[in-house]
Amino acid sequence: MIAHESTVQAVAALDTAGELHCHYEGAVRFRTAEDLPDAIETVQRYQNRYGSDRVRIRTLKLFLDGTNEVGNSALLAPQGRACSHGDGGMQMSTDELTQCLLTSNRADVDVHIHMVGDRAFRAGCDAVQAAKELTVAESDTWRIQVTFAHCELVDPADMHRPAELGVLINWTTHWSGGYFGEEAKEHLGEECWNRMYAFNEMIDSGATVAYSSDVVTDYELNRANPFFGIQVAHTRVDPEYPLDADRFPGSVRPAAESVLSLEQLIEGYTTGAAKQLRIDDRAGSIEVGKAANLVVLDTDLFTAPPSTISDILPEAVLFDGSVVFGAL
Repeated sequence: MIAHESTVQAVAALDTAGELHCHYEGAVRFRTAEDLPDAIETVQRYQNRYGSDRVRIRTLKLFLDGTNEVGNSALLAPQGRACSHGDGGMQMSTDELTQCLLTSNRADVDVHIHMVGDRAFRAGCDAVQAAKELTVAESDTWRIQVTFAHCELVDPADMHRPAELGVLINWTTHWSGGYFGEEAKEHLGEECWNRMYAFNEMIDSGATVAYSSDVVTDYELNRANPFFGIQVAHTRVDPEYPLDADRFPGSVRPAAESVLSLEQLIEGYTTGAAKQLRIDDRAGSIEVGKAANLVVLDTDLFTAPPSTISDILPEAVLFDGSVVFGAL
């Protein structure tokens, strides 16, 4: 999450009191190359002051483009564009982003980039590739982790690039159904709208994909439930905002073949998330020597009807070997 000092201070206080039963990753936002040095200084100050085994503030956050629904995402081939945003704007050019990544790498601070349009995704890939090549040319070492968030529309020609570049993908699962309706269609065109939220080819190529909710408001707090997100991504149907069943059979959002398997989803919520948090050496999978961070469910996820996955509840939650919720 984007970290304000008061928030980080409160989280650190919980940690000191032994009441923080999770891992916290905070990020500081930057908007331009000019304000990047100040953002890096803030990250380092927060980490030095509040960082611990469970609290980490070593990430920078950049919003590279806007949203598909408003019509200000960065697209390779814009369609209707009722909002007259042209091909969408990016916060910075590919060359500028490359330089920002190089600066972040020298400071050893990870970067998390919001992007939704296919042009923004390509620019992000091009910038990471160029930054890595320049790092090698300078006889330096690539140290940082770069995460692309959302990646709602990716050109087929770029699906393989996250795996090749070592870029992590963080996808918001509960958007996979009809949550945003068809608002983006007038800006993207139907063909691109039907290709949104497609990650199978990327996963099959070897990319690390993690999942999260992007929920920041009380009114949608229930949608932060990972089992809600798993249900929507596994069915392409939003139980709260179903698409018109007369036009979309079963209210399934196109493309139906873009559903994610339960295995893919569990892996993203566990090992993938642990890798993004840089704790995969001690969490994210059940192995000897790793922390006992476990959840015991009231229903077998693999036998539950897909339309009821969001109803699954934890009977017990263990964090670092201690029961912090429910009972065994």
